[in-house]
Amino acid sequence: MKLFIFIALAFYCIGSYAVVMRHDVPIDSYRVEKIPEYIVDMPQEGHGVLIAEKWVVTVAHTIFHDYAGSKLNVGSKQYEIEKVYIHPEYVKPSNNILSGDLAPLMQVLESSSDIALIKLSTPVLDIKPISIYSKSDEKGKVITVFGKGAMGNGLSGENLDTKYLYQPNKFQNVVESANGKWLTFKFDSPHNALPLEGMHGSGDSGGASIIYQSGEPSLVGLSSWQFATGDISAFKGGLYGTTAYQTRISSYYNWITDVVGR
Repeated sequence: MKLFIFIALAFYCIGSYAVVMRHDVPIDSYRVEKIPEYIVDMPQEGHGVLIAEKWVVTVAHTIFHDYAGSKLNVGSKQYEIEKVYIHPEYVKPSNNILSGDLAPLMQVLESSSDIALIKLSTPVLDIKPISIYSKSDEKGKVITVFGKGAMGNGLSGENLDTKYLYQPNKFQNVVESANGKWLTFKFDSPHNALPLEGMHGSGDSGGASIIYQSGEPSLVGLSSWQFATGDISAFKGGLYGTTAYQTRISSYYNWITDVVGR
């Protein structure tokens, strides 16, 4: 089980600073003094996002066991988890594809529905939930992504040892494709990059990807995994040219509203 968690998280969101950054931009440019209060830390690793008074959305692979009765810190208060709803089409990778050629693991990750909803026992009344994006026009839009996972840069990749420092940061990227379950973007090298171009790192799973419209944030994606080829033993996350996959909120809009409405 521990081996699965380590390998899966390395790919799924495959210091004191989080996220993987441009090597030619000062680290402090990516730092945020305070992460938005609607972004919460999961009990073990990763993040969730408050989308209604009693509901948090996250990626399913941050759910390691039955979290009913566990606590979530939302803002400055603790809330008890009443129930977790994992999407019925989520597929947990089996141990036999966590070594050797990466192709079988990539196929499982791409086919899975990596999303879950967490119902809180009591409502959050002092923090405004973020709205969820329902349109299918994400391609070409600039997204802002928050996280507190591993740091690194595009030349050397992420440093897994830094993900336990939990410093909040943000980066930006441009949605390259918006098809089916996934939003994707590429971590471009400086000559093609945004000023705060970046990539999510290990530990950023479930982090919010946001589009701002007239100053108001909307949740469009959740950090999920990085595409890779070759042998799993040679994998290095966060290098320039890597493509990131984000759970596409608009694709699950009906499922989210159905579960939240129960």
